[in-house]
Amino acid sequence: MATPGAGVVLAAGSSSRMGRPKALLETGGRTFLEAVCATVADAGVRPVLVVIAHDAPEVAAALPKECVPVPNPNPELGQVSSMALGLEAALQLGKRWAVVALVDHPAVGAGTVRLLAERAGAEPGAVHVPTYKGERGHPAVVPTALAPSLFEAQEGEGARDVFSRLGILVREHAVDDPGILVNVDTPEDLKRLRSGERK
Repeated sequence: MATPGAGVVLAAGSSSRMGRPKALLETGGRTFLEAVCATVADAGVRPVLVVIAHDAPEVAAALPKECVPVPNPNPELGQVSSMALGLEAALQLGKRWAVVALVDHPAVGAGTVRLLAERAGAEPGAVHVPTYKGERGHPAVVPTALAPSLFEAQEGEGARDVFSRLGILVREHAVDDPGILVNVDTPEDLKRLRSGERK
């Protein structure tokens, strides 16, 4: 049976601090893009939509064949614009919610995604986020109906700001997965990931 949700992987960032596309970095013998897409799919959340910059042919060429590209014509507008595009694409497929994963968080476990998807199935109108030792991490499950509000985000607003302004309920779920906090932004972060260290 088809899941009521989809996966949305945000991979349209400029990777300015890394100096090269983070989607194409490798850990454990595969690219970050492959790792994050596989984690979402392995949790039973399909299809997996990947938001990529319109001018990043090397990332588009590296997409796993089971993934669906969603080009962002204005990636400079930031993560909120990519989230809005991904949610809109999922909404057009009739999905009620989407697991929004970040390509620079490759250490998240499939069990975490599965738990969030289960919680979203029980309460599809809320945003669901994982926590580890009290700290919020990624990915998040977001109702696809919020796509229009994210498109209309005010300058400087992040997704969390939009949810707060709209009064959207945000549910936190404790998980035993330190990977939800592992964000790879710099070459030093990548070295830590590869050496098994945590921030």
